[in-house]
This record gives sequence, C-alpha cells and structure tokens, in this order.
Amino acid sequence: MLLGQILYVLGIAFVFFSIVLMVMNLILDGGGGVVIPLFALLNGLIAMGVGDIVIDLNYKKKLEKNKNSI
Repeated sequence: MLLGQILYVLGIAFVFFSIVLMVMNLILDGGGGVVIPLFALLNGLIAMGVGDIVIDLNYKKKLEKNKNSI
C-alpha cells in the first residue's frame, strides 16, 4: 500500500514540475526545450497510473480477506 501511495505522489510531483517547466519555457522563449519536460510529464502520468493500480489491488485484496474471515 505504501509503495502505491509513494508512486502516486511522485507522479503528481513529476506532472506538476514538468507542466511548470513547459509553461515557463513557452513564456520565456526557451529554444525548443519542451522535449524533456514532455517526457517527464509522461513519466509522471505513468507513475500515477501504476500507483493507482497498486492501491486498488491492495484494497481489493484487503476486502477479500475481510470477506473470507466473516
């Protein structure tokens, strides 16, 4: 469960900072440096998705365990 939450928070951080970098780059006319923040954005979205899947699987496993113990 902790791993899923860590992945999700790390993904949020990557998404936030990459969006900030892309906006700053577009405003300040940085010469084409949008590629690295774009890959960081994709990496953050993947980390958020995997973290969400891990959290959901652990929650379902916990529900099944409680259901079987009753």
